[in-house]
Amino acid sequence: MTLTERVGAAVVAMLVLAACGSAPEQASVPAVRVDLPAGSDGEVLAVTDGSVLVGVRRDRRPGLLRRAPDGTVSELPATPSTGYGATASWYALTADGDRVLGIGGDNGGAHGNVRWSVWTGTTGTGVAEHTQAFSTFGGWGAGDLMGAVFTAAGPVLIGSWMGAAAGTDIAVWTATGDEWNRRSSAGTALASTRTTVNFAQAATRAPDGVLVVGWQAGTGGQAPVVWRGDGQQWTATPLPDGGKFGVALTATCAAADCVVAGRSDGQLALWRTVGGRWSRVAGLPPIPVGERDPLAAPLVAGERIVQIAADGDRVVAVDVTPSGSTVRPLAIPAGPVRGAAAAGPDAYVLVGAPAGLWQVPGLLDG
Repeated sequence: MTLTERVGAAVVAMLVLAACGSAPEQASVPAVRVDLPAGSDGEVLAVTDGSVLVGVRRDRRPGLLRRAPDGTVSELPATPSTGYGATASWYALTADGDRVLGIGGDNGGAHGNVRWSVWTGTTGTGVAEHTQAFSTFGGWGAGDLMGAVFTAAGPVLIGSWMGAAAGTDIAVWTATGDEWNRRSSAGTALASTRTTVNFAQAATRAPDGVLVVGWQAGTGGQAPVVWRGDGQQWTATPLPDGGKFGVALTATCAAADCVVAGRSDGQLALWRTVGGRWSRVAGLPPIPVGERDPLAAPLVAGERIVQIAADGDRVVAVDVTPSGSTVRPLAIPAGPVRGAAAAGPDAYVLVGAPAGLWQVPGLLDG
């Protein structure tokens, strides 16, 4: 063997040893497909009292399924009161105890705008749409609905509405019985100005009320922002280290603190608050998140964050602990991750188009 060949062989050996010494790709985490009624396309998830609620669309109609803690899947009645409600897709779903609140929508009318429907009920009786005046969610100045939250003061809807100063404001609706009423955002942190325009993406319950996540466009570019309030008083906080183009897309709050998932310059980004201070989670793997890619809400267990996401031709769980982050592939067919929720130590994931439901037993253990 020549000197050149010996040097080359040594280099190859060193590379092999280096590869063996690095963290190997972890084996896929087992997952079990949850059988849903034929033709069901899972759109949204919610968890309450150990049960998993799945908002589905089947035969161009909205449906609601409940997976009980014993594993049985049953269909809850979903009763529309309007033509657009009868053909709605689910945009949001939440539950608190046995109470259920959801947002549906279907495009229609001369301009093809979304015609919104709000659904309320219980895990025992199912949900029903309650007809609202057209001006409640539609008409001149109407925007979108994207968040449904139960608070200590009552249910809240989050969306958008034409702003008095510029663009659209983030809007809040509260309920009196079955009737929804929009509160004015003027003079609050939800209102856009001539220099900054606010855009909401999602909302979740926070320890002190509601956490709304989204982004703000202004003279300095585009920044991820969270708005926190009790339905009346609101504060806005730009998230740190948002990059040139940052967006907060979804969030989960635990007993005291919250975690936000979004993207920064086309990559997965996570932020968390501890003691009222927001910081960006460092050391995440470079997982791409496009402008049209759905992103599931993060799962939170104490100091641990588990973000389930599509990563090319696989679905992974990004596991973040105080000691760092690891990537664990899940034994789930590749596809867009449209939702994730935790019931005890198990994770439930909506994946695909149409989306099926998968259970990942024990993912949050340890």
